[in-house]
Amino acid sequence: MKSTLAGIVSVGLLALAGCNNGTSGGPGTTSGTKPTVGTAAETFTLDVPNMATRLKQGESKTITVSINRGKNLDEDVKLSFTDVPSGVTMTPVAPVIKSSEKKVDITIAAADTASLGDFTVRVTGHPDRGVDATNTMKITIDKK
Repeated sequence: MKSTLAGIVSVGLLALAGCNNGTSGGPGTTSGTKPTVGTAAETFTLDVPNMATRLKQGESKTITVSINRGKNLDEDVKLSFTDVPSGVTMTPVAPVIKSSEKKVDITIAAADTASLGDFTVRVTGHPDRGVDATNTMKITIDKK
């Protein structure tokens, strides 16, 4: 009975050890391992809206991009947007999440002539030192 229990526990531990999603890399990581919970030191992740931001041509909406900072990342993070659809603008153009803040508001505006459809916009955060973080958000543009 004891050997059966020991075997089951061993298999369970091996399965858990094999669930590592890779390494996070960058400064602040140790031994190339990813933290089990939270964000590694001197790294960060960006949170964007989970649902698509839906706009009609000629309309604008404000969204929030927030940051989850790891230990010792106490600097400003500059944001940039790529793959923005034609006729759509982000304001401010070069937003910054200040070191003392956890989020920044962005206004998305669709011109009267904005391209229609579903789009994926890449959001990149760039600290003064360290590794960039990226996330993607969905934008849907409907006819006016």
